Amino acid sequence: MDKNPYGEAYFEGRSSNYWWTVGNYENSKHFPHWKEILKLIRTLKPGGRLLDVGCAYGMLVSLASKNFEAYGIDTSRFAVKKSKRYSRGNIAKASAISIPFRDETFDAITVLDTLEHVSDLPRCLEDIKRALKENGVLLLQLPNAPIWHLWEHVGLSDETHKNNLGFQEWKDTLSRHGFKVWKCFGMISYAFKKIPFFAKSEKAAILFPELWIIAQKE
Repeated sequence: MDKNPYGEAYFEGRSSNYWWTVGNYENSKHFPHWKEILKLIRTLKPGGRLLDVGCAYGMLVSLASKNFEAYGIDTSRFAVKKSKRYSRGNIAKASAISIPFRDETFDAITVLDTLEHVSDLPRCLEDIKRALKENGVLLLQLPNAPIWHLWEHVGLSDETHKNNLGFQEWKDTLSRHGFKVWKCFGMISYAFKKIPFFAKSEKAAILFPELWIIAQKE
């Protein structure tokens, strides 16, 4: 029996945050932020090899396959199985704190809504740095802790979050682990009945529920 907490109930169960916000994780395929993420990455790396750590159903991996040799890993056996339905990329079950690729394999690594879950954040960041090429691009999508603390009062909490850091704390943590921050945005992405909504801001990043931090390996 798979005791991983990121099983079907996490992505599609009635007790998951996805159920109360978008129905289930599958509906996020309509969100417009996937294309925006790829656009940002390609301003620094127009092609090469890309790895999505914590790729879930592989939405980004599939899209990135148009421009990159794209790979994804996720610790969830359920998500990896579901990815076969959504992704054209190469996806495998693996841990974010032990990336199963050789040193300096990737031109770009994305980590979307994953770092807050990892049990050993320093080890995870060091392994990401190891797998990135020199001057490789790292794009993180992270919950903005102060905003999420407000949402907890209406039941939108996630007990699997282990690293609840604020905007400046995330930037400082990246700097300590050998990454130079290039851009930071606040972001919100949504789709209601396939009608997309997207907004991002660099100046008012701390006012948004999600953060994008784009950095390069030094």
